[in-house]
Order: sequence, then C-alpha cells, then structure tokens
Amino acid sequence: MKILAIDTSTDYLSIAITNGKRTLAAFHRKVSRRHSDLLIPTIKTLMKRSGLKPKGISAIFIGIGPGSFTGLRIGVATVKAMAYALKKPIVSVGSLDAIAANAAIHKGFIMPVLDARKNKLYACLYKSDGKRTKRISRYMLLTAEELAKKVKGKDILYMGDGVEILKAAGIAHPRGVKYWEPRAERIGRLGLKDLKKKRFKSAEELEPLYLYSKECDITGR
Repeated sequence: MKILAIDTSTDYLSIAITNGKRTLAAFHRKVSRRHSDLLIPTIKTLMKRSGLKPKGISAIFIGIGPGSFTGLRIGVATVKAMAYALKKPIVSVGSLDAIAANAAIHKGFIMPVLDARKNKLYACLYKSDGKRTKRISRYMLLTAEELAKKVKGKDILYMGDGVEILKAAGIAHPRGVKYWEPRAERIGRLGLKDLKKKRFKSAEELEPLYLYSKECDITGR
C-alpha cells in the first residue's frame, strides 16, 4: 500500500509518500503563496525518490481544511485531477485534526487556532489522553473574544499562527507549540482508519472545508 498525502491549507506545503505507517519520502516547507508552482513538481520529485510510479499509488489523502482558501483550492484541484486520471480513491482529513495530532503527547485540552483574516480565527477543541487526540467540538470560525468566552475556565494548549492573535487580545497568556503546522505524514496516518473502512471521496465529491461567518455560532460538546 502506497499513500500520497498532501496538505496545502496553510503557508506550508506538506507532501508525503507513506506505506501506511512509515514515511518513504516527504517535503514540508513554508512556501507562502507558491503552492501552485511547487505542488506538482514536488510530488514528481518525491515519487521518483521513493521509486513509485503514479499507477502504484493506492490512495490519495488530503488535508481538507479549514484554512487558506487559495491553498485549499489548489490542493483539492490537484487531487481531483490525479484521482480522476489514475482512478484512485481519496480520503479527506481535517487539517486542524492533523495540527492537534502534533501534540498528542500532551494530556489535556488542545486547540489549534489559525488566522482566518478579517479578525477571525479557525479553531477546534480536542482532548488528548497522551497518545491520541479526540475532537470534542465542531470546526469554528470566530473572533478571539468569542473564542475566549467558549473556552473560559479550561486549561488549553494552543497551537497555530493564531496564538499571537490570542496574545494580542489579552487572552490569559496562551501557551503555544512551535512546530504546529499540519504535516502530510500526520494526514497519512490519520486517514488510515477511513481507508480501511472504505470511507472514500470521489473526485466529483471532493470539496474544500470552508467556514463562513454564518457558522460562527457553534457549541462544543
């Protein structure tokens, strides 16, 4: 089994080829707005490095967002084209899920927070037992002040470029994690359960996970 995993939801371009649990080749770098220039050439380079031909791909995993509208459009369009041409299944993984998984060793509450522009944040609350994270809220789009009200009284480990926004808003000195970015290797591992259960998306069904202001009023469980 060979999996091509991709995330373009942030300023980072993350691509990995895995055999399920082991990474065969990977690229992870901050590229800002150059996803469209680098995505296809980097995939080709990694496939060559791992000795994999396009038809040898078993499935394509993609970080579906929420995140950068432009980055997500580029990633989704590329995956759609590849899956359609190669007749391969697609597994979508929440990009915030991949970020939270970076801190799975932390026991307690974890919250990825990404800068959504226009004074808004993408956020989601997770709880970890020290090994695995479990999502316990919906994906949210809200202001720093709205977020503070929702999580009042909780001791949370924050992750993402939105941490600085929380600090600027004076929200109780939020702790942050330096290496927070959604990594394709994580996408590759998180999607395995859906792959085994054949919970696929077709190229026609695949869409980015966009959040809009009307979805701000979300109550976590």
